[in-house]
Amino acid sequence: MYILHLSDLHFGTPDDARTWYSQLAEDVPGLNCSRLDALILSGDIANRSTPEEYDAAKKFLDNLCDAFSIKRQNIVLVPGNHDLNWELSKKAYILTDREDYPGELKPGYYIEVNQDVVRVRDEDKYRKRFSHFSKFYDDVKGEPYPEREDQQGILYPLKDHKILLLGLNSAWNLDHYYKERASINPNALSNALNRINQNQEYSNWRKIAVWHHPLNSDSEDRIKDHGFMERLAKAGFCLALHGHIHQADNSLYRYDRSIGGRKIELISAGTFGASTRELVTGNPWQYQLLELEDNKLKVRTRKREQANGAWKPDARWMQDEETASSSYEILLPPNP
Repeated sequence: MYILHLSDLHFGTPDDARTWYSQLAEDVPGLNCSRLDALILSGDIANRSTPEEYDAAKKFLDNLCDAFSIKRQNIVLVPGNHDLNWELSKKAYILTDREDYPGELKPGYYIEVNQDVVRVRDEDKYRKRFSHFSKFYDDVKGEPYPEREDQQGILYPLKDHKILLLGLNSAWNLDHYYKERASINPNALSNALNRINQNQEYSNWRKIAVWHHPLNSDSEDRIKDHGFMERLAKAGFCLALHGHIHQADNSLYRYDRSIGGRKIELISAGTFGASTRELVTGNPWQYQLLELEDNKLKVRTRKREQANGAWKPDARWMQDEETASSSYEILLPPNP
């Protein structure tokens, strides 16, 4: 089966939609892939989370689905930090005299203006900062993205392949002021794992998780609490896909420190469409095509070095020039 993994698209205009679709439609068939079994967008679909950006993203997805016979139920969408609207976030903080605020001010739920005035978070308005992403999600999936943080662990079953994808929102606790609180909501994870445990059909399915932020990076806007990884490993997840760092990468999370112990492969797709100034030095625009056969996963990385250029192999996975490769293989544990 073939899974297209795109991340950090940072959509702007309808011109982006036309150009990026055309470039991708020219490249994927050359990889012996005429249809896609699943499409994963691991966050930062928009740049400023505006309706116009999501309209462009929708046109891009519509063309992609038509060209590669992608079923809408097999599209996984998770938000990134660019998928929350900062203007809506600012409106959620209500200007309040400190002495008039009833009760205790909770750290992380208010912004201090001065010693007498604070901006306190209105929870209902705060959840609306993802509303433009939610509308886009509804346009693509036929249902709105959940407002409640504890419902933002969404299951995407691929029944034909016995694969269960879990989408998580690592930006659920971020806003224009608190930009470094990337995490996985524990209640969202618990609710999702409970649904998995209650469905015996999933017991022998391969499980893959998707979110936006990395576990490790040089920046502070990474997921610092890795406890959720223990729960995913114990639940049988063996693979996780993310973005945010704007470079293709692969790392390993080990839960059991033993031969054959439980572990999760972590794969970052790079950035598909960030502006030139947001590219990481030495890393062009990138995307990945995942080829899964039984328990063998082949990750093929593609690069685009010019804004209006073509996609080509990204041979970054071997240091020796003679063995340079644009792909690598991972041996996943067999299904139970």
